Amino acid sequence: MREPVLTVVVCTHDRPEDLGRCLQALADCDAGVDVVVVDSASNPPCSSLVASFAGSISALTYLYEPQPGLSRARNAGLRAATTELVAFVDDDAVVARDWAQRIAAPFADETVACVGGRCEPAFASARPRWLSDRLLQYAGITRFREAREARQRRDYPFGANVAFRRGPLLHAGGFSERLGRTSRTLLSGEESLAIDRLREAGWRVWLEPSAVVEHTVAADRCTSRYYWRRLWWQGVTRARASPSPVLTLRLLVALPLRIALWLVTRDRVHLYRAAETTGYVHELLAG
Repeated sequence: MREPVLTVVVCTHDRPEDLGRCLQALADCDAGVDVVVVDSASNPPCSSLVASFAGSISALTYLYEPQPGLSRARNAGLRAATTELVAFVDDDAVVARDWAQRIAAPFADETVACVGGRCEPAFASARPRWLSDRLLQYAGITRFREAREARQRRDYPFGANVAFRRGPLLHAGGFSERLGRTSRTLLSGEESLAIDRLREAGWRVWLEPSAVVEHTVAADRCTSRYYWRRLWWQGVTRARASPSPVLTLRLLVALPLRIALWLVTRDRVHLYRAAETTGYVHELLAG
């Protein structure tokens, strides 16, 4: 039996076909991995699907969380992990065969507590011409191509393909359950907050483009409605996570500039980011 390079936590909710592809790719990894599947209130539960991989994944754990919420599910998986390194992969992501070695390698530097890999798009439907690479970031697709340290928030890894040292992440409080996806919202920001805490404690964050997953861009993420909602909820996230007079002023001042940039460039990322300001202000007033 191969020694596991790391534990992979896969949180899932009502996506059995995606989950099956994800688990098959983990079973096919060149290096051994332990896998923890956290079923976040799927209806019906996906226990039988997970059990069907017991023969191909040597250490496979299934947990059921009756209350939905991505941060809650991630924290459950983090607690259940038994290796020093813990990776989080979305249920609609498919890892490359060499992914486990690639994402674990930068941890040879003992100052590194978080490593983010590359997310390449796998379109489930035709890609609209207006869906720019910059906008695709809001569908979980990365843009970096060089290995480097992430020194500011805009460079942080995405939760679809990220690994941590378990001890420091637990010490930092794991993932905030006030943030993160639920079955009804597109809240986000839980990974960024956790990474902020790690960096404040003196740890480094590394971007490793050779650690690749294919991340599904579902049909609904090729629609205008999705990006209006996604950016609106990003504004709500920022209001909940770190509201400040300076941020409020920046978002309000940026609003007409973003409209102007859209008129000049026709890149809809500027137009949809106007929804971020709306969501932020709405959350402030509601609070």
